[in-house]
Amino acid sequence: MNDYKKTKKIASKKKTLSKINLAIRVSIWLCLGVSGALIVFCGTAYVVNSKLFQVHEITIKGNEHMDKDEVLALLDIEEGDNVLGWDMNAARQRLLTHPWIKDVGITRSFIPTGVGVRIVEHRSTATLILKDKPYLISEDGVVFASAPEDNYGLMIQAREVAPSRGEEDLHDVLKSAIRAVSIVESKGLKVRDLVIETGGVMNIRLDKGITLVILGEMTPLKVDMALKAMHEIRPACGTIMDLTCEDKIVLRNRGGYGSEG
Repeated sequence: MNDYKKTKKIASKKKTLSKINLAIRVSIWLCLGVSGALIVFCGTAYVVNSKLFQVHEITIKGNEHMDKDEVLALLDIEEGDNVLGWDMNAARQRLLTHPWIKDVGITRSFIPTGVGVRIVEHRSTATLILKDKPYLISEDGVVFASAPEDNYGLMIQAREVAPSRGEEDLHDVLKSAIRAVSIVESKGLKVRDLVIETGGVMNIRLDKGITLVILGEMTPLKVDMALKAMHEIRPACGTIMDLTCEDKIVLRNRGGYGSEG
């Protein structure tokens, strides 16, 4: 009859020890996690408040047209700020939005703690008159800022030009125009100004009162042809020399018919 009596289950010693070990391991990991969080918190607080990482010097170079205060405002950092809490990449992007800045490099040092800024500004080489408004043009043919006055460097007039592809098309036309003027002046001719007509036709007006007309790229060969014609024919002031053809020059006076040469 004793075989049918209910017996009490006695917990295994191995299971009891296993549970105790698990509880101990969990407690240890919790302690390590809390300790790690405290260390990170204290380390962050130290870095943020430590004078070791406070900016002592900000050096700015290359800013000829930009005021130093403008640069500092876009950097959004000043002496005494923590250099590690400052977003250097965001500062660079802000600076690149300024119309005069072509490129910029930013560095930071820790002994002593400082920030260095090296600015590359656009170099203005011409003034563009577009729809009666003056703009500055860089050596790369980029319109980068409104002109304070309409007589800075080479004058390029494009009052009636409406580029089909917007800024991209205008950039290509201006780049070609600046290159054409550079080729002409490299041959000893002085350019007074340049007029861009609808369709990309360029009128390069010389100090001698002669106008060179081109469509597309100017080449040294075309300038040599023009120089030869000037030497042999000695065209009068007001003569237009049409160089739109590759192998000949069409001469005409303003308002009249021309002759081929």
